[in-house]
Amino acid sequence: MAVMGYPVTFIGEFKMKLKMKKVYTISKKAEKPRLFLQHLVCETAGFNPGEEIFVSMNEEHEEIIIQNQPFKDKDFHTVHVSSRVSKASGKRRPLIDTAGTKYSSIIAIKQKVEICVLQPEGKLSRIIIRPLRYKMMENLTIPSPSDERIRLLSVCSGAGIGTSAFLNGYFTPVMEIEYEDDSAENLKLNYPNSFIFNGDLRDCHGIVEADVVNLTLPCDDYSNLGEGNLGVFENLVLVFTNINVGN
Repeated sequence: MAVMGYPVTFIGEFKMKLKMKKVYTISKKAEKPRLFLQHLVCETAGFNPGEEIFVSMNEEHEEIIIQNQPFKDKDFHTVHVSSRVSKASGKRRPLIDTAGTKYSSIIAIKQKVEICVLQPEGKLSRIIIRPLRYKMMENLTIPSPSDERIRLLSVCSGAGIGTSAFLNGYFTPVMEIEYEDDSAENLKLNYPNSFIFNGDLRDCHGIVEADVVNLTLPCDDYSNLGEGNLGVFENLVLVFTNINVGN
């Protein structure tokens, strides 16, 4: 089942229409767990600079829920969306930077978490943050949109050049997996109906149903960008095989 072109799944108590998922490691501020949600996450959720947002913690489901409307039946606290001026466009772009011991019941410093961004429902925008779920011996398949064309999954998508080569009317991009933040922003701009996983491929647990995989793994052998690991084979083909088997 899919609604409005986005995968539908359950996280905690919510039946969610996921727009994107990001995995990152919790940092700290004054020795307290810090949530630092940058532009891509906030803009995908529909948060705006200066906006008041509401934060609630669900210890039963180990989730931190962030949304732009007050909770009716939960305890919550409020923070405001900050911003940073883009050097490229000159526009203010939203970000959320909040820390506190109150988050310690759900997350810990140096722990990997997954940020699940929901498709807005009317005026309600929501993000769910929870410890990374990864089960080595299980595979998770996310339903794809009900589009009768050939469904395309792109792995290590980069800026999306590989995906663009398939846009001839016969293919529909359904998922992009990309580690680098700037490239993920480009993917979201150009393929707004494709599900984005922004994080290390080795932390990706679950892929959208697809018919064709565009597998373009890191080009360390051909580029001195990034960490400079020229000639290092990271076995990412085996990683993708693991998450794909059985899906």
